[in-house]
Amino acid sequence: MTYLIDKIIRSKRRTIALVITKDATLEVRAPFNASLGIIEKFVAEKRSWIEKKKAFVNKNRTNVLPKNFVDGEEFIFAGNIYKLQCGNCDAISISSALHLPQKLLPQAKQHLTIWYKNQALKKIIERANHYANITQLKYKAIKLTSAKRSWGSCSHKGSLRINWRLVMAPLNILDYVVVHELIHLVEKNHSKQFWHRVQTILPNYKEQKNWLKLNGNTLTL
Repeated sequence: MTYLIDKIIRSKRRTIALVITKDATLEVRAPFNASLGIIEKFVAEKRSWIEKKKAFVNKNRTNVLPKNFVDGEEFIFAGNIYKLQCGNCDAISISSALHLPQKLLPQAKQHLTIWYKNQALKKIIERANHYANITQLKYKAIKLTSAKRSWGSCSHKGSLRINWRLVMAPLNILDYVVVHELIHLVEKNHSKQFWHRVQTILPNYKEQKNWLKLNGNTLTL
């Protein structure tokens, strides 16, 4: 059954988990001491789930073309689409369009990435403080991450890492990731109690979680 497995990631975890990535490949996350035979047996038992999940991802996958950073090209910010306008402005800004100084065009991607990150940090801190007040949970710091396959994490010291690309998504999607990581301050795994706490704050969290699975690959420069 190894032909079904695209990648095996071993760690100190205690159980085997299956992940269908956004490009419909199968990742197996397994303990260091799990033999290949045990992994193959587990995958074989989950074959029906794997095939259904891959079919779902393939059906809903959106192809994302690389950016050319030219006038009129569309960019996403806070769930809305803005057309790029290059001109004689002094700094990057957003109104009815995403304005980019002509002088920054040679390094447009680098400058826009910095701008997006700055906007993301301000918005993430704002939302984290909002939900920290609601939940009475205290985090120690907010840090941005550029991870390709993770939207957020919570360190054992209480620091939250949130992917800056979430500033492109609708606000409720960013909120889902912020709340998810805040709850990890007290619930260290994805137990029933963890999801119950999330649902108490965000009753529709499953819709937000599913949105990320289907559209996360569009949040890119």
